[in-house]
Amino acid sequence: MKKAPYYIVILLALLSCSSHPGQVRLKGRFAHLEQGEFYLYSTDYALDRIDTLRIQDGRFQYQLPVAKNATLHLLYPNYSSLTLFASSGDDILIEGDAQNLSEVRVSGSSDNELYTQFRREIREKNDEEVHHIAKQYILTHPTLHVARHLFAQYFLQSDTLRNDVLEIFDSLGRAMPDDMELSRLSATVRSNGILASGQPLPSFQWPMRLTTGDGDKRETIDTLVRSSDYRDRYLLIVFWAGWKNGSQRAHYLSRKLRREMRDTLHILSYSLDYSGKHLQFSETRDSVTYPNYCDYLCWGSPYVQQWGIRQLPYYILVAPDQHIIASGSDWQKDIAPKTKSLCL
Repeated sequence: MKKAPYYIVILLALLSCSSHPGQVRLKGRFAHLEQGEFYLYSTDYALDRIDTLRIQDGRFQYQLPVAKNATLHLLYPNYSSLTLFASSGDDILIEGDAQNLSEVRVSGSSDNELYTQFRREIREKNDEEVHHIAKQYILTHPTLHVARHLFAQYFLQSDTLRNDVLEIFDSLGRAMPDDMELSRLSATVRSNGILASGQPLPSFQWPMRLTTGDGDKRETIDTLVRSSDYRDRYLLIVFWAGWKNGSQRAHYLSRKLRREMRDTLHILSYSLDYSGKHLQFSETRDSVTYPNYCDYLCWGSPYVQQWGIRQLPYYILVAPDQHIIASGSDWQKDIAPKTKSLCL
């Protein structure tokens, strides 16, 4: 019982660390801006909507509840944005000049102050220099929320495949072994680069449907397709779904390329539809007359996860030596430039 006052003191000290636990307060001061509106949104569901921040006399205040670390984005009227990091009890101060939004300073937490420093340091740096600086920040501060953001922005979402993605991810994992967000990223990281140009096509074995004929004469045949069946042949694999916009055009572009290559191109379809009824309707509508695979697991399909497919439609163009020529979700950007030399 004599120790009770000691524990009370500790408890009071913890409670006094923040006057608003479970809440984040944002305050902003902007020169050369008397009134206006900014928009606030979240990429990790801290907000379930886009909120409006109204500026009066160059200032604004905002408060929101947070149950865990949150990533917020402040959208300016010129459509540029500022990333903010929020945790329970934070008082975040945003200061800047409306005539120079790239120089906005954010203080009130280690994450925001470090990110402000990072943004200043990468100014006028080329892509390679930015990636090097981002890597140093991540490895030096692996337990901070900003480190995971930098990893996703400059390594996972980069257009250029980087060989050190796995090294950096493993460093983050060692620093935060119980972090659930990192655990969820694991499959994405492990699949990084598996479908990059020049890589060998991962082996597969799919039970597929092949539909032939038209109208009352349509016939469906079940067949087993292996990646090895396409040695010495050009192959295009199309990931799509009847419920996803752009999928119908994906099939049109695929058939068009096959015609341009004078039928030397073979097409395989991988559908992320969720029911046989919807799949059959989509096959008929989109004229899918080549082998089609669907396990009705949508995004939970094993090959979708193992290969890191995150957008639909998605294309994989494969050479006769079973190495990937091109891959991506944007036909004009990712696939079309590599097909010109293939069309006879």
